[in-house]
Amino acid sequence: MRVVSNEDQQNASDYSMKGFFIGMAQWAGVGLFASGIAYSFFPWYRKTQTVNKFYLVMLFSLGGGAYKSDRYMVQYERRGRSALLDETTRKKYELIHGALSEPLEEPKKVI
Repeated sequence: MRVVSNEDQQNASDYSMKGFFIGMAQWAGVGLFASGIAYSFFPWYRKTQTVNKFYLVMLFSLGGGAYKSDRYMVQYERRGRSALLDETTRKKYELIHGALSEPLEEPKKVI
């Protein structure tokens, strides 16, 4: 397990909240669409109280927000692990082959 700072935790939390709000907006649209379709085709849905219709749309919205938030958090963790793996691989390479003392020169172009 890698050690994380408070700044890393805050960045992960902010990124996850961004995903939550995006997912909430997307799935609220799906819920509104589904509610509109149900209102058009099901007479029993027309008789349902407005509050209950709101709860159904809210259910879609919160579920979508939770799903997207989780996906964003997983993406953030993957990027962190990838960066950590790249750094570890570079250190092992330098240990085995030695650090480059001077940068590689580009070949001279002959015109």
